[in-house]
Amino acid sequence: MRLSKQERIGVLIILAVVIIGLGIFLFIVPAAQTIGTSLENRQNKENEYNAAVEKANQKGPLKEQILDAYKDGEHLADMFFSEMKSYEADAAFREFLAQCESNVLVTSLTVSEPGTATLSPSFPTESEVTYDLKQYANQGVEVEEAVAKRLARISQLATALGTSQTIGASTVSFNVKAKNTEELLKFVDEINNYTKTENGVEIRKALMLTSGIGIEYPDVAAKFDQYVVEINEQAQAAGLAAIAAGIDGEFTYEIPERTEPEEPEEGEEPTIETTYVNCGMTLTFYSIERMQNPQAQLDAQDGGAAA
Repeated sequence: MRLSKQERIGVLIILAVVIIGLGIFLFIVPAAQTIGTSLENRQNKENEYNAAVEKANQKGPLKEQILDAYKDGEHLADMFFSEMKSYEADAAFREFLAQCESNVLVTSLTVSEPGTATLSPSFPTESEVTYDLKQYANQGVEVEEAVAKRLARISQLATALGTSQTIGASTVSFNVKAKNTEELLKFVDEINNYTKTENGVEIRKALMLTSGIGIEYPDVAAKFDQYVVEINEQAQAAGLAAIAAGIDGEFTYEIPERTEPEEPEEGEEPTIETTYVNCGMTLTFYSIERMQNPQAQLDAQDGGAAA
């Protein structure tokens, strides 16, 4: 069967369309998909590059911030002690005693093994007193803003510092004998105000009296005991006198006058054996590790030598 000229032209057109369709499906579509994938990968790489450039731009300021933070906290650990063995805590306590000026005698020394302690910050809760006249007088915006800022600052500090922290601790228990109450209180003040000179700087050390002390005043107690006896005598004499007055004066009683307790003669000093104050105490030496200087690590990350 022979095709006519028109039929041959139609077949050729159909073949051309099929070939073009196959070419589009086999070559152009995959190429377009490859181009789209390449463009997507290119955009991802550009995003990664921009993020890396932004991160690199932040590296310098971040490094300065880290070094500034280290400088701010570099000496905070100075007020604490280094972690100590029991014999080191004993030596640190004796070093403290050597600089004390209070007239005390320390006995029965016991040093514990190193351990930990938990420090919990506390924040005072301020109560605002409000009433109509106060609100009327302080209705200015500046006063309200100042109060709001102060309360907000306290809230931020409580949030940032409100977490308890566990740190190292060494405890020393002992018995102390003081010449009198004043010397004992002076010794307690020396504990609270203990400072050491380190690297040419005087630093208050984290030494704390972690046991309560009881102070007795025997002279005051004796004086009031005498007052009680005298008051009882006066009350009893007054009662008997009132009874006697009702029996035609057959009984007569005199109310004794209250007398002050006798004071020691001038120049007479009580002996230490009869007046010393005896008290048990426990001291805690708090310790934390010092922050490491980040300069070398930061320089290593930069590929440079440590300053």
